[in-house]
Amino acid sequence: MSEKKLGLIAAWSLVILIAALLLSPLRSKHPHDFMLMYFAGRLADSGQISQLYSKPAYQPLIAELRATGEPMSTIDAHYFLRPAFAAFFFAPFSRLPYPAASWLWTGLNLVVWGVLVWKLPIWFSIPSSVRPWLFGFYPFPYSIGFGQDTLLLTLTVAYSLRLASRGKDAAAGALLGTTVYKPHLVWLLPLALAAAGRWRMAAAFVAVGGALAAVSVAAVGTAGLRNYIDLVRAPSSDYLPHTMGNLRALWLQLGPTAGVIASILVLACLLVVLRWGSQGDKISAAFLTALLVSPHTYPQDYCLMAVVAMLAGHPVPRWLLLLPWPYLFIGRKDLLIFVFVSLGYLCFLAVRPLLRRPAEAA
Repeated sequence: MSEKKLGLIAAWSLVILIAALLLSPLRSKHPHDFMLMYFAGRLADSGQISQLYSKPAYQPLIAELRATGEPMSTIDAHYFLRPAFAAFFFAPFSRLPYPAASWLWTGLNLVVWGVLVWKLPIWFSIPSSVRPWLFGFYPFPYSIGFGQDTLLLTLTVAYSLRLASRGKDAAAGALLGTTVYKPHLVWLLPLALAAAGRWRMAAAFVAVGGALAAVSVAAVGTAGLRNYIDLVRAPSSDYLPHTMGNLRALWLQLGPTAGVIASILVLACLLVVLRWGSQGDKISAAFLTALLVSPHTYPQDYCLMAVVAMLAGHPVPRWLLLLPWPYLFIGRKDLLIFVFVSLGYLCFLAVRPLLRRPAEAA
């Protein structure tokens, strides 16, 4: 057997083991975060979408689920904080009993995981040897374990970029616009696309994203918007901010001096990449900056780092981003390692074109 095959077997064995360990809690409990989506689906399906951000509307649903013996978090965090249009997506799930809906969602997440592992190397013309590391990419199984929808977000972003690579800018931008259900992760994309000269794609993104935002506002009304602001400000939606994977956590952990320096560095690097970076680097910088400056950045949000790795353009940074190094830090109660890696790669993206310019001038 060749060394290459032995290496692939070893890689697959490692990532299957660590992914199985991360998903093992699903054997005894349902993923917690799907509960919020299930409740939102129930409200949308019952015509109570205007109450989506009202705490009293959730109390009968919480009591109903608690009566079935479902373990409930002691933290008051059972409320949907996505744009209202996303609640309609979960309405079909809410027509099933919660256990069945939860397992169905988990099954769909597993399918999306498989599609990402199989298709990302094809869509971005990356060697297939990267697949084991995509399979074991820490945020992917983490997202499934918590019942999140960031795998679907990653798939949508990746396929949008695939469409763009084939010259279908309007379709790519429109599809990308549907990702505004996680606005804190994609808000910089129109700027990156405009800087890359993909104006049709940027316009389609803004048009679709704006339409979905308008639908959301119309669905909940001004009272709903006030309730949404109250929920975002509530301690339950800002639980343990020093453990998150953003500059705010770095600020809280290492002090204001480190936070100010890091913030200036992020802004400077973003501007440099938007001015002189390649198209792929501009998109990567938009994602990295959004992850770092968002007030709430969780491990599942770093699923988008897989797309950044696909856009790396060189195997070394791709491997460094995808190798299972996060598993070495599972015992830590913070995500500073993600912050350092994101900040380091963003600096690399900024320095690379600056080094090329003197060489091109020579």
